[in-house]
Amino acid sequence: MIKEQINHVQLFCMMVLFLFGTAILLDVGSGAKQDAWIVTLLSSLAGVLIYSMYYYIYKKYPDKPLTSYLPIIWGKYVGTLCSYFYILYFIYIASRVLRDFEELLIASPYYRTSIITIGLCIIFLLIYAVSLGIEVFSRAAIICFGIILVSFLTINLMFVLGGFIHPENTLPILSEGWKPIIKELYPLNITVPYGELITFTMIFPYLNNVKKGFKVGIFAILFVGLYFTFSSLQYIWVLGPDIITRSSFPALTAVAYIDIGNFIQRLDTIVIILMIILGFIKISVFFFCAVLGINQVFSIKPHPFINCFVGGMIVLFSLIITTSYQDHLEEGLKLVPYYLHLPFQLFIPFLLLLTILVKEKILKK
Repeated sequence: MIKEQINHVQLFCMMVLFLFGTAILLDVGSGAKQDAWIVTLLSSLAGVLIYSMYYYIYKKYPDKPLTSYLPIIWGKYVGTLCSYFYILYFIYIASRVLRDFEELLIASPYYRTSIITIGLCIIFLLIYAVSLGIEVFSRAAIICFGIILVSFLTINLMFVLGGFIHPENTLPILSEGWKPIIKELYPLNITVPYGELITFTMIFPYLNNVKKGFKVGIFAILFVGLYFTFSSLQYIWVLGPDIITRSSFPALTAVAYIDIGNFIQRLDTIVIILMIILGFIKISVFFFCAVLGINQVFSIKPHPFINCFVGGMIVLFSLIITTSYQDHLEEGLKLVPYYLHLPFQLFIPFLLLLTILVKEKILKK
């Protein structure tokens, strides 16, 4: 069977859409108020360092995903146990992202639809997408990237044409010093979305040109970081820092302001469609990584049953993780970054890197 492969353009589009994901939907860095744009700018620089660590480790084992080289580095028992935990981590985070978009749909156009119905409809599409394989999925990502980019640029232009931009909302800069910025930056805005690139350590072996992977990833992170900075500034200019702090979905709130000549208005529906595309890409990546991890760890061939099983776990967890959206946000902002993201995105990869460097030093001696 011919191994699936993706090129650097497909990798770039996948990474950009994955990084956009829920981060462009939620209030990134809103705790810093009018300085939120500084948070998004600095977090992208931290993302470059994190990605560099991931890619350095991967280049030592260029034909293996994360769950395969963990046992090589740390031994059969410890490494395999960590691989199990990573599979569960991918499934759990996928369920959290799914819950975000279930709540988004319930809060806007589908308020009469049950959350279970929405979850099942989305997961059936996800199972189908994952079953097609990473190569087909990456081609679809290029089309989605074009749609998202043109749509976002058009909406941003409408803010300017409509006269909704008020740059004075960003003043005064650093009115409360660096403390709120650092508080927002670590760990939440470093781990989400940049730390989530740990998923691509499962996808890198499919890349047909390993040498381009690092440059493409850095370019994608900087591209997303600059867009997030501009987007954050735009929300502050349109809404003001107080409204952003109170709003659950600042993107929808800002777009609701657009009214050009009483003709171009009610664009929130279009934004929701764009958000669903981004959510679909992000959940699919986590989904695919979980399935690939199971196949690797248990040494089984790809099978539709595995896809259905993982999909069922994702939709089930999305429904039972919390009883309300406020609890979901509270858990995602205060617990998950410290108890899940930091260990799986930073601590374990750093220890892997340290182990590799120590082994290399010993071998040289």
